[in-house]
Amino acid sequence: MELDELIAMSWGWRSSVLMLQAHSAGMFDALAGGRKSAEEVAASLDTDPRSTRLALIGLCGVGLVEKHGDTFCNTPVVERYLVKGVPEYRGHVMDLDRRSLSNWLRIQEVMRSGEPIPKQETTDEQALAWQETFILAMDGIASQRVDSMFKAIPLKDGDRFLDIGCGPGTYIREFLKRLPKSEAVAFDRPLSERVVTDTAAKAGVLDRITFRGGDFITDRFEFSEPFDGALLSQVIHILSAGQAEDLIRRAAAAVRPGGFVAVHEMTLGPDDNPGPGAVFAVQMMLGTAQGSVYTVEEISGMLTAAGLVVESTTRTDEKSEVVVGRKGM
Repeated sequence: MELDELIAMSWGWRSSVLMLQAHSAGMFDALAGGRKSAEEVAASLDTDPRSTRLALIGLCGVGLVEKHGDTFCNTPVVERYLVKGVPEYRGHVMDLDRRSLSNWLRIQEVMRSGEPIPKQETTDEQALAWQETFILAMDGIASQRVDSMFKAIPLKDGDRFLDIGCGPGTYIREFLKRLPKSEAVAFDRPLSERVVTDTAAKAGVLDRITFRGGDFITDRFEFSEPFDGALLSQVIHILSAGQAEDLIRRAAAAVRPGGFVAVHEMTLGPDDNPGPGAVFAVQMMLGTAQGSVYTVEEISGMLTAAGLVVESTTRTDEKSEVVVGRKGM
């Protein structure tokens, strides 16, 4: 890395913060549908016209808004994904990142204390609203990975499978659309149930998904019959290595002989190329007491310790990989 790259990195936060603040302020919603003047946007948002115009010019500079004389409009990608109410809305991801931003400004504090940032005190209603925002953000992220995940996991039509820590249930919902004879159990905290069932109903697969509320850190996955496979997608990073190994053991116990456990995680690469997933280690420092980012070798070791034989490793995107372990007959 050269000096100009360091300076560019130091400057780079401005673009992301501007996008997050513009989304939170409703600027993309105010611009929806066509060209508008800064004065029209300001009137819609009850903001100062001059400040609004300058913010719009800034958004043009980062490629999110287009300027046409004295009017402005969203770029096509913003119009498609960041305007509330559109079919492919992904603004929940922006809400999640904006909340994370303040935590990242406390890195030094957490490094000194060794303790994660305390959870905010909330009412039950606020907790439910935030949980739904969080899992809808996860749905937006996961929906971009469905094809690569489906190829990485050895499911066959007719299989019965378990998604532990399912979040919004994106993967099992989309997998069931491709596997018309299969059924699945979605396991997550009870607060996730409404989003899981609502999205499954819209996808037409609710009759083949059963939701089970619980705590995957401690619960045993005891059902009337074993599963053909189990998925742990982006959950072991909040756990210590010992906790993760224990979770994989309990997942393996819920799978029939010859079945599989698939672990999908952001992974840490070798010392000379740790990869973009390594940045997620800071999120684990800020938000968890024992979580971490693990290498493929560490994940494979956890599967092996649980009595599984590692049969495949597949990269699903630049940050994440799926490691599949097979249970003996």
